[in-house]
Amino acid sequence: MSLLEAIEIAHLNLRYAHTRIRNVKAAVRMAEAIERFGQTSPVLVVPGEAPPEYILIDGYLRVEALKRCSQDMVHAQIWPDKEAGALIHVLAQGRSWDIFEQAALLKELYVHHELTQAQIARLLGKDKSWVSRRISFLALLPDEILAAVRDGSISSWSAHRVLVPLARANGEHAAKLADNLKKESLSTRDLALFFDHYKKANRSTRQNMVDQPHLFLKALETTTSKKQAKVLSDGPEGRWVQEIKTAGSILTRLINQVPVVLYAGQSQIEQSLLLTAFDKTWQIMTTLEKTVRGASQ
Repeated sequence: MSLLEAIEIAHLNLRYAHTRIRNVKAAVRMAEAIERFGQTSPVLVVPGEAPPEYILIDGYLRVEALKRCSQDMVHAQIWPDKEAGALIHVLAQGRSWDIFEQAALLKELYVHHELTQAQIARLLGKDKSWVSRRISFLALLPDEILAAVRDGSISSWSAHRVLVPLARANGEHAAKLADNLKKESLSTRDLALFFDHYKKANRSTRQNMVDQPHLFLKALETTTSKKQAKVLSDGPEGRWVQEIKTAGSILTRLINQVPVVLYAGQSQIEQSLLLTAFDKTWQIMTTLEKTVRGASQ
């Protein structure tokens, strides 16, 4: 059974600090709470190689907050078993994990504590593929991008949803975009919009996008605003004209496709399906013509 004890912060070995994302705002908020209410929950430690050292497993934000409060002591829960068991215990908790921190701890178990991915999965009640995907998340990103995630310059969401798939396709573009995000961040919504347009763009446009992502989004916003203004200005009449033109373009394509989809020797079932669809659409077109002619008299 684990013990509770007050230990000196100076005796902590911050071995797993690299698995945590630095969040200055959160540390300041916690420091303010500690000033008012004291430390309300213990950190988790395991005994180090030689007393009085303890290895900090969980509670890095609390320790940083205590340091901001000029505190020398920390209330700690001392794990009675090995480090690997303590890490499994922390990962198995029901907290909402940031994917970077979760992946980094899984990598520690896999690389430094030499547990197999199958063992980790079994201990956590997960599939081996779940463990593999998270560990590979770290492996796919260059060190400079991982460092930016670690210091809070780039969000884990940005790294996971955008930079990892981009790095697979074009490492140079991923590094360039990450560099720009470190200088000036983008909201999750804006970055998702950016990446959606990137995937549809040609090679030249993609290069310009990663060189100046904020400029691209500003131009996109301007273009969208102009389109919205035109729609508002044109009113329902303008929208009707655009839609009838679109319908005309579709009908033109269908005319050109007739020799391909209707031909001699075609099975009756296949031809019947095509003609049934045509007849239903023709009825709608006839109704549209009668409605338009009647309204225009």
